[in-house]
Amino acid sequence: MAADLDSHACDARFPGLQAVRLIRRAIDHARLDLKGLRVLTEASVGYRRVAPVVAALAGADEVYAVGRDSVAASRKEAEEQTAYFAEIAHVSSRVKLLSTRLQAPLEAVDIVTDLPGVRPVDESVLRTIADTAAVALLHGTAHWRASDVDVATCRRHGIAVAALDEEAIGLYRYTPLGVLAGLLDLAVEVAGSTVVIAGEAPCVPYVVQALTRLGARVLVAAPQTAGRIELFGGEKAGDAIGDDGVLGRLAEADALVLCPAADVRTVGPGSPVDATLFAAAAPHVAVVGVDAESDLRALASAGLRCRPAGGPAGESDLLPQAVIARHAAALKVAATMTRARKRGSSPLAAEQLAAAEAHAELFPKDLSAVRR
Repeated sequence: MAADLDSHACDARFPGLQAVRLIRRAIDHARLDLKGLRVLTEASVGYRRVAPVVAALAGADEVYAVGRDSVAASRKEAEEQTAYFAEIAHVSSRVKLLSTRLQAPLEAVDIVTDLPGVRPVDESVLRTIADTAAVALLHGTAHWRASDVDVATCRRHGIAVAALDEEAIGLYRYTPLGVLAGLLDLAVEVAGSTVVIAGEAPCVPYVVQALTRLGARVLVAAPQTAGRIELFGGEKAGDAIGDDGVLGRLAEADALVLCPAADVRTVGPGSPVDATLFAAAAPHVAVVGVDAESDLRALASAGLRCRPAGGPAGESDLLPQAVIARHAAALKVAATMTRARKRGSSPLAAEQLAAAEAHAELFPKDLSAVRR
């Protein structure tokens, strides 16, 4: 009998050969070519270890992978798991493991990612890297934090910087995987169940459609019109989870899926809904969240069964394809910008080219317009 797959393994339980196959396919799909470029990214664990291998398999001359202690694992574990995968992919000679980002030869780096091992991308990095380098964020601008990537300093140093247009490259189609895993873990049989989905995140239509196709009745608390929600198979229950009508309908639901917009609290302190009253009204409801950690903590403290879809059951932890697609797309954004800069384009022109050709999402001139 084959061994059970283990995304954190450093042996045959890790589906390394399949991950390499998926990486090569993603590189071909994105037409990603990093030949002649050097990349600063992170060493990590689980499927998140793919970052440096994606860059190396795309032809990068050197990839500097920075490990860091985290809630998920130690720096040593990150280095071990990354090194193991690099060996499987036959790119060990071009993947250099580092303990800090400042150990990289920054003046030679062409691409900087905003992954945890590299953060913060601040003055200490930006004052040293070449002015033709580019910084790529692996999420959209709504998730940007100035403490992670100092975009203002990028502009001051003439460094091209852009985020990833997640919807344009189809990343939201993977979100239902994490939601489904969370529901199953909480013993919610999706087929035949009633699920309330609340929030304004761009992934909501994808989650609604996936759950209805699996046989769930889906009630949606979102500002979209009833007609638009019906297009995805759902029924409009209200505009937000705090509506009296929505709270009343939780009694008929088996589960609640929270999909708030970035930086929006749905339940608990600073939100329209009191977690204790919510739990009293629907004590049986199982709750899954997509980027809703603060809401889930409040509801779990109130006694509800909760599972974060962005944590151990997130799509990036369940299967490798979601995280591979994200990294390949972000590296394409960065490569487009740095090659344009090397040809003499201005930072703004390089960013605009990435928006036109590589699904980049650009920062506005006024950074205060973006959630920080």
